[in-house]
Amino acid sequence: MALSLSSNNFEVNIHPVALFNIVHAYERRSEKFDTILGTLLGTRTADSIEVVDSFVVPHSAHSDALYNVDYASTMASFYRKVNSTQTTVGWYSTGSDIISGANLIHEFYTHETRNPVYILVDTSLKNDSSFQIKAYMGAPFGIKDKDKLKSHGTIFTPIPVRIVTYDEEKSAIDLFQGGKFSKNFQVKPPGELDQVQVALDKLLFMLKHLTAYIDDILSGKKPSDPKIGRMLMNLINTVPRVDAKDLENMVNTSMNDLLMIQYLSQAVKAQLVLNEKLTST
Repeated sequence: MALSLSSNNFEVNIHPVALFNIVHAYERRSEKFDTILGTLLGTRTADSIEVVDSFVVPHSAHSDALYNVDYASTMASFYRKVNSTQTTVGWYSTGSDIISGANLIHEFYTHETRNPVYILVDTSLKNDSSFQIKAYMGAPFGIKDKDKLKSHGTIFTPIPVRIVTYDEEKSAIDLFQGGKFSKNFQVKPPGELDQVQVALDKLLFMLKHLTAYIDDILSGKKPSDPKIGRMLMNLINTVPRVDAKDLENMVNTSMNDLLMIQYLSQAVKAQLVLNEKLTST
């Protein structure tokens, strides 16, 4: 019996868009399906895989092994036409355990990409009501045939997985989080001035914590950390050295431009409403 594990220690980084697609497909599934399967799209480097998108692939409700490989290949080719940088990097399934027939599905994806990743998303929220995500790499396992240099099975080895976000995704997630505190679970995108206010409040909050941390070090309440000190020095060096008066003038100029744009947009809206009323009478 031969066991061959991949020597590449991959780390999987998955973006919220891919997870949203998985959860959305799971919520809209037919009642006869307990799980959904699909393809993962993204990019790969020498030591990591980044999953940025996903789509569901039809399969039989009675057997996970009856996987529509033609649909998976066709949809992947459509996605590549839209975004050539995204390729097939693996597949996923929902549930708390590896599905039956996973080795057959994984074998299909080995022909689509090198070292495909298998991600298991537990959408049941039964384990401490938390969103569990696991990632696996497959390796051939079993006795090789004499005529065919091929093993009969696949063993799945766990690999690290974490959720990462772009700046745009982080802004959208922060907006969605606000719906938790609304009675009807609805949120409204803030205006430009409101966004500036929120950003300034966050910056002020972090500066207060940073100042308190530095004061504790100077007073001897906390030990100093050279790594944090170097990070703070690099942060300070990135701040442009601008005179306080010049900086105030720059901020005021930008604010005046923003207010002027808002005034003009409101004037245009009022003009359109007035013109509509005049033409309708």
